[in-house]
Amino acid sequence: MRVERSRTALCVAFTALAVLAAGCGSDEEGGSGANNPKGEGIRAGTGDRTDKARAAGEAAAKKAGTAELPANKKIGIINILGGIESADRLEATLKEGLSGQNWTAVPCDGQGDPAKMLSCGNSLLDRNVDAIITIAVDTSLIKPVIAKANATKVPIIQVAGQSGEGYDGSWHPDEAEKGGVLADELLKRMGEAPGDKAKLAIHDYPAPWAKVRTDVLKEKAKSNPKIEIVADVQTDATDLLGFTKKTVADQLTADPDIKGFWFSFDATGQAGGPVIARKYEGKKFPDRPLISTFHADLGTQALMRQDKIDFVVDSNYDAATWMGIDALYQFFARGTEIPDEPQPEYPGVGQLFFFKIITKENLPPEGEYVETPVDVPAYFQAKWAAEF
Repeated sequence: MRVERSRTALCVAFTALAVLAAGCGSDEEGGSGANNPKGEGIRAGTGDRTDKARAAGEAAAKKAGTAELPANKKIGIINILGGIESADRLEATLKEGLSGQNWTAVPCDGQGDPAKMLSCGNSLLDRNVDAIITIAVDTSLIKPVIAKANATKVPIIQVAGQSGEGYDGSWHPDEAEKGGVLADELLKRMGEAPGDKAKLAIHDYPAPWAKVRTDVLKEKAKSNPKIEIVADVQTDATDLLGFTKKTVADQLTADPDIKGFWFSFDATGQAGGPVIARKYEGKKFPDRPLISTFHADLGTQALMRQDKIDFVVDSNYDAATWMGIDALYQFFARGTEIPDEPQPEYPGVGQLFFFKIITKENLPPEGEYVETPVDVPAYFQAKWAAEF
């Protein structure tokens, strides 16, 4: 699903993210990427699961037939904001995927600034890159770059975030489905609170991917007579951490009987969760509110181990990078048109994105990501090795 975004709102949000990244790990109350972990992304594993993925990749390559992949291609990468775990995770995965075929990644950090994203795009095109991959950059922010790429026949694609029209291809998880998985878990748990009503506080974020998630929650809450939404705020993107912490504290002071918090953006969950946990030190639901948000990135996992976030819905959003690279390989090797399908299925493995509720009880070993149903890197690496 593609969504047009407001350029002004995104500029404000990206400015906030730049401030957020600069302060990662420095605030004892929690912030995006606790301890500022470096996201590297999921790598190919070992064992039966990996063997099955490799076999499926080789079978897909056999069915497609071999092709000659041109060597020494340069692929520009416009990163929305280096220094935050999710963005670093995506960039690292892109580099990993491209290196397997000896293509060169040429990254450029947009630094959360639309002007710098434009500068990145123009600079990459001036350096004669063969294609551009953007990391969660909306088309509204780089329209001149897209126009220039189209005019010079340079493919430009996007990975990991919903975007407006204009890219040759865009891959990302289904945010509505993801939001629904987390909403179901939160509402089910809140339904176990004593009394006729369970009060819910919502913290949304001014971006379509967040709004889509929250809209699903609100629709589900409407049909649950026990749930009462007592707070529904949109994060102030100009002061993401400060606003979230103060607002959460004020809400708890005004209504200490709130039973659940929904943070539609993982960074606000990392900011708000510790505030709630501190106020109810040593207590657990239903004696303190549930804390829910998105993605079991390493920083969020650290907070979950400290009981500062209760559960998340995880998604292997970096699978989008492998899909995007595969589309470029097919384009350059076979002249195949780049597909316009954000959640495609692949021979032998089907749908690659997954959603799973993660709690403190089923966290992976420290420093590792949640294991995915399909070993996506192993699948594509085997496919490309046999295909090209």
